[in-house]
Amino acid sequence: MKKKLVALMLTAAMAFGIVGCGSSTTTTQAPENTSGSSDEAASADTQAEDATAGEAVKFDELQHLVIAFPTWTGAPADTDMVVEELNTILRDKYNIEIEMQIGDAGSYSQSMTLALSGGQQIDVISTLFVGYSNLVNQGYLLDLEEDDLLQNYGQGIVDAIGQDYIDMCRVGGVLYGITNNRDFAAGRGCIAIGSEYLEGIGYEVPAADVNIKEISEEELDSILAQLHEQYPDMEVYRPAANDLVQQSSIDQIGGNNFGVILNYGQEAKIENLFTSEEYKEFCTRVYNWNQAGYISKDAATDTTAVGSLMKDGIIMTYGTSGKPGSRVQEALGDQRDVTIFQTKKDYMGASSVASYPWAIPYTTANPEAAMTLMKALYTDADIADLFNYGIEGVHFEYSEDGLLDTSQGTSTGNYGLLAWLYPNQFLTTPTVGNPADLWDQVKKFNEDSVKSVATGFAFDSTPVANEIAACTNIYNEYKNQLEYGFLDPETGLETINQKLMDAGMQKIIDEKQSQLDAFMANK
Repeated sequence: MKKKLVALMLTAAMAFGIVGCGSSTTTTQAPENTSGSSDEAASADTQAEDATAGEAVKFDELQHLVIAFPTWTGAPADTDMVVEELNTILRDKYNIEIEMQIGDAGSYSQSMTLALSGGQQIDVISTLFVGYSNLVNQGYLLDLEEDDLLQNYGQGIVDAIGQDYIDMCRVGGVLYGITNNRDFAAGRGCIAIGSEYLEGIGYEVPAADVNIKEISEEELDSILAQLHEQYPDMEVYRPAANDLVQQSSIDQIGGNNFGVILNYGQEAKIENLFTSEEYKEFCTRVYNWNQAGYISKDAATDTTAVGSLMKDGIIMTYGTSGKPGSRVQEALGDQRDVTIFQTKKDYMGASSVASYPWAIPYTTANPEAAMTLMKALYTDADIADLFNYGIEGVHFEYSEDGLLDTSQGTSTGNYGLLAWLYPNQFLTTPTVGNPADLWDQVKKFNEDSVKSVATGFAFDSTPVANEIAACTNIYNEYKNQLEYGFLDPETGLETINQKLMDAGMQKIIDEKQSQLDAFMANK
């Protein structure tokens, strides 16, 4: 693995400086291919033997690692303070220290692509927003099972996640990433609305213990109309990048929309999204909202996260996904109470489990140390609350009933990450407002959801990489215009579909169907 790693890194055009949190080291060059002394080799062998024996590896030399992931708005103010607390634990247990490279949702994909293409050291990465299959196809991720890396340095990860869920992250039979423990299903058709605005129109806000309220799309339309009438100077709704998936029953295959499964995946059939009734209905609905004045004129170009817009009192509603605890989660993120409405079913898509795994890039300084860090993130309860919520007594307190209260502490509000993105959220303490058995409820939610017949299917896009690139450029040209309601679907859908077909979308659809047929035959 190390020889392969060095060979890959030597192909990088340059090494970028790291601007991260928690370390004064800002520039990391690609590691040299040094064979080391016999003592170093013996030490490495001893560490491997310890790992194989099931004991946590503690490296002889301090390992400085970079972990990259996004939040909606970038690094919280107190990140350096929290990182130092984390490093106190990590140094003691593993002789590892970390540096957090935290991006915001709008720029994370571009910054990570530039960093990896330039050879910048990143040791553990969240593939959220970047695209797991895209990183695999670009050759940026390591095979986590090569040289028994996962087996020797990641003990406990498989037990924490489950072998079935681990296997769903394979691409072409190779394991490049590991999913995080979370809600694999999602309540589709969910809208978060600021409860204060509902009260302003005389709507009876559900009790605090009501997580999600199911309503019809007609009822939701009525609520939005009343909000617009009562608050004419505020933006009613702001579409977000993932609204199409959250507000529909489609199943993206391979992380793109060039051939999807419709109708909650009840049939293993790849179809053209852009000629489907569901896509037309989605675009028409948002178009009507836009025409009614619910959406800002700069929504298609403004990359500000919807959570920030809600927090700042700019918007009143936005799309989200439903799950146990979603009402409390959204309120934590936006610092205001919200009510979650749901118009569609709970659904686990074909690639839901492998949507955004954690992975080790080829630019890691030490694959063994990186896997040891992943082991800690998936199995070490001592760091879970600290990593996600900050320092006890400073950023939160534990309530009398053992729940985590972020409203308490001497410096509340200056730290907090996307806890659902953490490798093993089930290690964290449920926050106040949630039931103590929240994680048991999430597991049941996963089990009870409608599931795609293609659950676990992973598409290998290599045979149609050129067509996907061409279609992506076209889709990006029209996406926000159509899906944010600025372009009339009656004319726009025909135009984008023709351009996509000319760019080779049918070839992509055929390749997806061929691979899906083979998967179903062997399932």
